[in-house]
Amino acid sequence: MKKCPILVCLLVAAIAGNAQALTSAALAGKDTLSLVRIEKAGKYGFNDTSGNVVAAPVYDAIGPFQDGLAIVRKGNKSGYLLPNGKTSSLKYDSAWVREGRYHMVKLNGRTGMLDHQGKELVSPRYDDVKGIRDGYISVLSAGKYGVMDPRGKIILKPAFERLGYVTNGTMLVYIDGKCGRADLVKGKVIMTPYEKVGPFRDGMAWVRQDKKFGFINQKGDLVIPLIYDWVGNFNEGMVAVATEKRYGFINKRNEVVIPQKYDKAYTYTNGKGMIRLNGRVGYVDKDGNETWAEMAQ
Repeated sequence: MKKCPILVCLLVAAIAGNAQALTSAALAGKDTLSLVRIEKAGKYGFNDTSGNVVAAPVYDAIGPFQDGLAIVRKGNKSGYLLPNGKTSSLKYDSAWVREGRYHMVKLNGRTGMLDHQGKELVSPRYDDVKGIRDGYISVLSAGKYGVMDPRGKIILKPAFERLGYVTNGTMLVYIDGKCGRADLVKGKVIMTPYEKVGPFRDGMAWVRQDKKFGFINQKGDLVIPLIYDWVGNFNEGMVAVATEKRYGFINKRNEVVIPQKYDKAYTYTNGKGMIRLNGRVGYVDKDGNETWAEMAQ
């Protein structure tokens, strides 16, 4: 039984107008798409493995398929080729693939992004466009950042100096040295005067200013003052806090439930908080009853 030859697609020219030129690349795995580059009279296209023409050799440059699309150039215009041989659009000044999966385009000096079917996900009208975690997209316009959802719908208009990481559908945003937290599902932003804001858990989020921590509610009101050296995240109405390296638990009214006497305290869950003291690890309930690991053995 004869082995099938490894399909190799070599790039023959750089994509015009873009500093990120395509390099020679071997197609492998799902990106081979069972297509072979062909050349005729200095023009390039694709055949399938049976020799049938899939994309006629009419392109001046053709790149490898990456995540379902291949960059092509014809004259001074660039675009993307679909596996069925159709071009999604051949109107851009340049095209390139970012991180192996984001299909970028540029037109009249402005940047956009196409989806995996070759349709415009983000129209080319931004200074920069980048894919970020969980399918969200950041856009840059006039030095300000905004966010789009995975469908290309604007969630946060470009108004922020800096964006944080996406975590559970939220992210930190910064304006004029102030920090806020954006809910990317609801498109709601809670700005604060603090230097950093934690995730909302149990209706509360920690805030930090001048190395001290407190908590705000979902309206942005400071409900627990900035008096702690360290805090965790609220759960079941309780949170671990620390002052001068001694740890305990408080409730949402900033009432001490478990005194700060431990070497470390962790998330409160299932009615108990995990603690560590003198090398021992155990649990403490709201009444202060402790259960240590060696006692359970």
